[in-house]
Amino acid sequence: MQMKIVIVGAGRGLGSVLSKMLAERGHTVIAGLRVPDRTSDRDNLIYLPMDVTKESEIHDAAEWVKERFGEIDAVVDVAGVLLSSDRTETLLTESLEDIREQIEVNALGIITVFREFLPVIKTDGMFIGVTSEGGSFANEGSLFPAYGISKTTANKIVQTMRVTVGDRIGVYAIHPGRMNTDMGRTTAQIEPEEAAMGFCDIIEGNIKIKKDQWFVDYHGKPMPL
Repeated sequence: MQMKIVIVGAGRGLGSVLSKMLAERGHTVIAGLRVPDRTSDRDNLIYLPMDVTKESEIHDAAEWVKERFGEIDAVVDVAGVLLSSDRTETLLTESLEDIREQIEVNALGIITVFREFLPVIKTDGMFIGVTSEGGSFANEGSLFPAYGISKTTANKIVQTMRVTVGDRIGVYAIHPGRMNTDMGRTTAQIEPEEAAMGFCDIIEGNIKIKKDQWFVDYHGKPMPL
């Protein structure tokens, strides 16, 4: 079955790979870019400006999608940032400005995307916030303090979203693995293509996630909270 899917944060890494992979599988993909610097050579892959720190931009994108398609099957918010200062500083020394930026993109951005696109997601559709094992309380601290804090916040946001919408749609936080991307190259264990295949299977329903297991990895296996 052909699906209509929005991917926010499609400029690089997992978001870019996932957008192209879903389009190659025959789905219609609306791919959100922070910097709208490309065009598509496929009719079923559409690029739109979507900077998660700009509410008006996400609103306009959601309105465009509603007018064009009516409703969609899934939204995946992949947008994320790990600043260089977070790799070298501690919680005592990193600037509050850098900490705020990572929380704004990695956590508050999920709220913005969720609020604007929820009315467009069909009943029994899906919303995925891409978070991280770094957001789990099972990890005692993080190599990247602000990033870890932002992902813990993102996980709680996703949990709160689930309570807010009830059973109307599925809402999940998914850890994509330690990927070989700009953000995770130093700790990489997999390529983004592997993670993207798992996300495709989850979105298409080939991997089933139980309703009470909302924080999972890209294989659909539960992650520790």
